[in-house]
Amino acid sequence: MQGESFRRDAMRRLFDELGLPAGGVTQQTAHLEPEPSNPYDLNAVKVVIRGWHIGYVPNEISAEVATVLGKGQGIAPVRVWADPKDGTWRARATLFPSVVEPDRDFAEEQRAVAYVPDEPDFIPPTTVTVSEPTDLRRLDSTRMRIKGIGNYVGWNERRAVGGTEYVLVREPDNSHDPCAVAVLSNGRKVGYVSAARAKILAPLFDTIASAGYVVGGTGPSDDSVQLWVDIPKADALRAFVKSRSS
Repeated sequence: MQGESFRRDAMRRLFDELGLPAGGVTQQTAHLEPEPSNPYDLNAVKVVIRGWHIGYVPNEISAEVATVLGKGQGIAPVRVWADPKDGTWRARATLFPSVVEPDRDFAEEQRAVAYVPDEPDFIPPTTVTVSEPTDLRRLDSTRMRIKGIGNYVGWNERRAVGGTEYVLVREPDNSHDPCAVAVLSNGRKVGYVSAARAKILAPLFDTIASAGYVVGGTGPSDDSVQLWVDIPKADALRAFVKSRSS
């Protein structure tokens, strides 16, 4: 792609909407829209994601793409990398990427650096029974750090508690956040989805009205004892909700 450096505000707004205000890497579906009124290139084709114009198809292939599209629009996979360092929102987008990278949340990665916090070694478990949860593991997702784990899992327990499968459970009666989404590992509460992402998930989960939602994730690594959970992307979850209601 080209022109990303001139679309920094659109990039910032897109990543805010995706729940990645500190930047990261995301795989999205872009709309390709011819822009014959462009004063610099009559064959210009805009690249638009979720309504945000983030750049253009490279001019060396724009004529070919514009001819194929005619007066219509097309779609294409795109990988977008963005870093808001110093407020500049440097970004790079690749149409039809040859390699599909996992989504990344730079803020979560920075907070996941290994450290020794002032936390108890062991905490009595809070258990929750969930009957017949809905499996969402096949949906596109973003891997994010589980929030508040220090309130539910002791420092020395995390390597035993973390795994590759988690269950998300809505907590509409949560006194701190009515959109709260708790994270369970083998029936034990291990923390919460971030408030920003829970705000997106809550209305969709409430529409499905399942007791819980099975997702993937990962446990501690050699470098960190953080636990990570795969949060379904909003577009994928909306499509899933729509498919169930049709």
